[in-house]
Amino acid sequence: MGAGRTRFFRLLAVVLLIAASSIAVVAQGTTTGGVRLYNARDGVGMGQDIPVGTFQVDGKQLSPGDGTDPNVSVRVSKDHFIRFCAQKDGSGKCEEFGEGTHNLTSADFNFLKVWKRATSSTPAAAVSSSTPVGTPAATPSVKPLVVFEQKHWLGRSQTFGLGMYRSYRAEFGKLNDNQARSVVIAKGFRARFCSEEGINFRGAGDCEVHEEGRHNLRFANSISFIEVTDLANSAPADEKMPVVLYEDASQAGKMQGFDVGSFSASSGQFLKLANDTASSIAVKDGYRVSVCADEPLSGGNGANCEEFSSGKKNLKNRKSASYIKVWKSN
Repeated sequence: MGAGRTRFFRLLAVVLLIAASSIAVVAQGTTTGGVRLYNARDGVGMGQDIPVGTFQVDGKQLSPGDGTDPNVSVRVSKDHFIRFCAQKDGSGKCEEFGEGTHNLTSADFNFLKVWKRATSSTPAAAVSSSTPVGTPAATPSVKPLVVFEQKHWLGRSQTFGLGMYRSYRAEFGKLNDNQARSVVIAKGFRARFCSEEGINFRGAGDCEVHEEGRHNLRFANSISFIEVTDLANSAPADEKMPVVLYEDASQAGKMQGFDVGSFSASSGQFLKLANDTASSIAVKDGYRVSVCADEPLSGGNGANCEEFSSGKKNLKNRKSASYIKVWKSN
């Protein structure tokens, strides 16, 4: 047994022991065989079982060097998850994994958390999200879609929340363009997969739609657009709303519809576009709208605003909208 491997095993055991006695551990009970950390890639080498809980661990001590090409991997059992984060409080750049064997992209972590899914209505799947992907409407601990680079739910994977994702805009996370081959979709959600982004960047070409369960994609090796929707959402389609804001000029890209009323990004009401994203607008007959870069203070009016009547226009203040007010014009 090499000295390096012995050092890894002993160090990790000591670090976890110290962590368990010095910081709060999530009270979910200890699970054996759920998650195992290795001092080599691909789930080989010396390993250490990690129980359910929250720990402070200096990842760089587990993988010598600058931490950018680490010899650290993790094996995660069904219904278990592990998150590695750069900051000791769980913030900063993070990597998150579910079922499967995964190589870490960085050993520059000081925090790890292991948890087990309370219920499992759909089969657990591998999760990997070292960087945020797009702007999903919500960020639950387990996102509704997991996409794999190999058939039968193997290989590198990426989770997706609600919303649209385009490969050409680097919204596929760790997945490469045309590399989606199989998926796992949670109960209550629908996912659409297309081979092309399309002229409006909302999906075109060969498309397939799936709901709850595990699926091998028919158009594997060609997917460059993904959309995830919540089946429980009974709101009208965005394009049927009185006002629609669009991500890109000329009414292209992601979109969000608005009814009569006032809506602000800080209140979480720009779910599909996010703050400072809109570039164009469409207004139906009989309505007017004010789009503002600055939200109102203490119930006042927004600032740096543009007002529109019916029609399709590009915003002068592109990528700055954070407040919108819609009213009937007659």
